[in-house]
Amino acid sequence: MSVPLLRLEAVSRSYGARRAVDKVSVDLEAGARHAIIGPNGAGKSTLLHLIAGTLRPTTGRILYAGHDIGRWPAHRRARAGIARTWQHPALARPLTAVQNVLLAVPGQRLAALRPQPRAVTAARTALAQVGLTAHADRPAGQLAYGDQRRLEIAVALAAQPRLLLLDEPSAGLATDEITRLAELIRALPADITVLLVDHNLDFVAAVADTITVLHHGQHLATGTPAVIREHPDVRRAYLGTDAPTSPALATAAATAVGTSVLRVRNLGAGFTGAPVLTDITLDVRAGRVTAVVGRNGAGKTTLINTIAGLHPADPGTELLLHGQPLTGYGTRARVRAGLGLVPQGRRLFAGLTVDEHLALPRPHPSRPRTIDVRQVLDLFPALAQRRHHQPHQLSGGEQQMLALARALIAAPDVLLLDEPSEGLAPAVVGQLATIITGLAAEGTAVLLAEQNLALACQVAHDIAVIDRACIIRQLATADLREYPTELHDLLTVSTTTPTPS
Repeated sequence: MSVPLLRLEAVSRSYGARRAVDKVSVDLEAGARHAIIGPNGAGKSTLLHLIAGTLRPTTGRILYAGHDIGRWPAHRRARAGIARTWQHPALARPLTAVQNVLLAVPGQRLAALRPQPRAVTAARTALAQVGLTAHADRPAGQLAYGDQRRLEIAVALAAQPRLLLLDEPSAGLATDEITRLAELIRALPADITVLLVDHNLDFVAAVADTITVLHHGQHLATGTPAVIREHPDVRRAYLGTDAPTSPALATAAATAVGTSVLRVRNLGAGFTGAPVLTDITLDVRAGRVTAVVGRNGAGKTTLINTIAGLHPADPGTELLLHGQPLTGYGTRARVRAGLGLVPQGRRLFAGLTVDEHLALPRPHPSRPRTIDVRQVLDLFPALAQRRHHQPHQLSGGEQQMLALARALIAAPDVLLLDEPSEGLAPAVVGQLATIITGLAAEGTAVLLAEQNLALACQVAHDIAVIDRACIIRQLATADLREYPTELHDLLTVSTTTPTPS
C-alpha cells in the first residue's frame, strides 16, 4: 500500500481553552483533488496554516511524503514542494505580474540585477497556465481582483509544488471567472496534489473528487461531492437552515424613499492615466440600500475607495454628504462627517483584540446618533465571546463581522460596504443580509459593492450596473420581478431569480 503524500494524524490547534482544530485526521494520496468545507469558524483556514507551517499544531502529527514536518518552518516546507495561496491575495502590488512570479521560481536569486533567462521562461509559462500572458508587465496592484487571484496561483505553480493549498480561491469572483478557475484546476498536471478550502459548493463539486467537512474544528464527514451534498448533518451544520437572527435587526418593511444623503456627480477616477470610472452619478438615500454590481475589474472597489477618500477623484467630481462637499477632504474628515467603510479584505489590526478594535472609532461630537459597544455586540454574539481574541484567532466570518462592527461604532449616516460576503458561509451570508436590511430599516443609507448577485438582489432597493467604466443601467430591485433576466443580459453571467427586499 502506497504512503499518502499528506497525512494528518489527530491534529489539533488551541488558542487558550478554544480548539480551532480538534483532532482532525485526513489522508491525501498523490494527485488527489480534495476540498475542505464547513461553516465559518470550522477551522478550515487554520488547518491550511498548520499544513503550510505558518502555524504549528498543539497536538498531533503532520506527515508529508513520509516525513514528520510538524516542526519544519514554512520556508522548509515550501522548498519541499508545499505551495499555497491566501484567503486574500498576498502579492507584491508595485511589482509586475511576471516579477511576482519570478520571486517563486526555484534557483532565481532575488539579489540578481537581471533575472536568469531560464527563470523568465518559467515565470511566463506559469502566467500562460492561468491565462495572464497579456498582463505580464502590468503591476499586480492594477490587475482586476479575479486576475490577482489567478496571479497568486501562477506564483504558487512557479514554485513547482507537489502539494498545492488553495484558500478560498473562488471568493469574490464572478460566475464566469469561477468557471475558468475550475477549468484551470482540473487542467493541472496529475502529479500536483490539490487541497482547497472554499464555500462555493458548486465550484467544490466541479474540482474535488473527495470532500472533508469540518464543524467546530472537528471532522464531521468525508466523501464524494454527491454523498456530502445529501449528508443530513452536513446540511444542518454548513447551510445553517435554522440559523438564528438578531431580534435587534429583524427585517422591516421596505422604507419609503428617503432624502439623498450622499450625492455623487460626474465622478471619475483612474490609475496612471488610465480611466477606471467616468461620469458616475449616484444618489444614496436614507433607509435604502443601493448595490453596485459588475464584473471584476469594472471599478466597484475604486468607486467605494474614491468616495471614502482612499483614492483620488478626477477634477470635476462632485461628492456631497448632507449637501456639504467632501472633495478636498481626507478619509478621516469624511468619516467624522458621517461616512463608514467596511473595506474589501477587512483590514483589521493584527495586534489588537476585538475590544481594542471597537474602542478605536469615535463619532463626531456634533453628530447626535450613537451606538455603544454593548449594542454592537448584541448584533454579533460570536464577537461577544471573542472579545479578547486577535484577528488571527477569529474565523473569516468573525473577522468580517468585526470589520462591520468597527464601522457601526462610529454611527455612520452612509455605510460603504465593499464585497462584505467574500469568503463567508451561506449561513453567515444570511445573517449579513439581515443586518444590512435592518440597518437600512433604521435609516442608514447603504452603498454596497458586491459580486454575490443573489445577496445584492436580496438586500438592495436599487441596483446600478457598472460596465466599461460607466454606469450603464440603474433599476429598482422590485422591477426585476417583471424582468428577471435583465441582470443576466447586462452582466452575461448566470443569476437566480432574486427575491427583492
